[in-house]
Amino acid sequence: MSENSQLPRKDRSSGAECSFGRSLLSSVALILLTVISSALVDAQGAAPPQAKVSEIAPYLKPQMVVPVAEGRTINLVCLGHGSPTVVLTAGLGGWSWVWYRIQSQLSRTTRVCAWDPAGLGFSSPSPDPQDTVHETQDLEAALKAAHLDGPYVMVAHSAGAYVAIRFADDHQSSVVGMLLVDPAIPDQDAVRERVAPKFAAFGSGAPRAEAMQLRQCAAELRSGALKRGTPRYDECTAPSLLPSASALTDALAQLNADPARLLTQASAIENVSQSGREVINPQRRYGEMPLIVLTSGSHPMPPDLPADVREQAALFFRALAAGHDAYAALSTLGHNQLVPDSGHFIQVDDPEVVLAALKGMLADIARQPARQPNVH
Repeated sequence: MSENSQLPRKDRSSGAECSFGRSLLSSVALILLTVISSALVDAQGAAPPQAKVSEIAPYLKPQMVVPVAEGRTINLVCLGHGSPTVVLTAGLGGWSWVWYRIQSQLSRTTRVCAWDPAGLGFSSPSPDPQDTVHETQDLEAALKAAHLDGPYVMVAHSAGAYVAIRFADDHQSSVVGMLLVDPAIPDQDAVRERVAPKFAAFGSGAPRAEAMQLRQCAAELRSGALKRGTPRYDECTAPSLLPSASALTDALAQLNADPARLLTQASAIENVSQSGREVINPQRRYGEMPLIVLTSGSHPMPPDLPADVREQAALFFRALAAGHDAYAALSTLGHNQLVPDSGHFIQVDDPEVVLAALKGMLADIARQPARQPNVH
């Protein structure tokens, strides 16, 4: 299971761009903090889906940029009209464009808004810790500043689930539905350490190394040691994108030349464990709110993975699936749907499953009487 919702930087040392498969692995490392191998999906021969220009056009420049604090802005990409408003939240390191295979099609049904977390996409950096509490506050402020009132359907991928459920906890009278796409579960790091300590240890170094690299790049930019046009400068500022979305590269590379932006990205990686703890809530209940969880069924392993680590990986993914069942049980109308052939990025691997779930949910919401908030 995986997304950084981020998708990998260019491999400047070889001059070749990382494949989408490798990007998925980078995602696993950052979002689930469980790295298997950067070549894992490469070995499976996964091919990157090709984005149409019309699909990625809304993400090529700032759209609805709204103030959320003094000197800070959040970028929203809103398509379509109608109610409820579907709010799309990416996983760790990702931003609005990761929904490019979902948003345009769904916008024919209702208004759909994706957003860029601080320091990503076209949102400004933030000095605050990039944990669930602060990211949720940014989303609340952005929706308010954009005059995007509820009702809302919250849709989130991977670690973005933390923001979705925190928002739903605080706005139960406004959130009328939720779709969690291969979500991270509360206190996920502690769960992994408990059920699969060898697997946890196997992948724990990559996120730390990524955060350190971002902080080192920021320091070199601030000191003037990095010179534009050098390989090191390009390595530090290159955004993480699918090859098919490379039209975004130049604009985002210019933004990444801001040290504060790289420090914001590092903070999100460093705070992912804290984020998981911030959504622990044994009393959480969502009553009769429609709630769907989509669970990835494909977890390819590199052939040289040690047998004991492989066994523990299976234990972890079993615990993750149980956590997804627990999410579904938060609502009397909740269910967890396995997507057998999809990897962690279900919205990219199998967008029709995501679209079908959302369209069915919107139809169910339209037939329901107004839902009373569940106070707890």
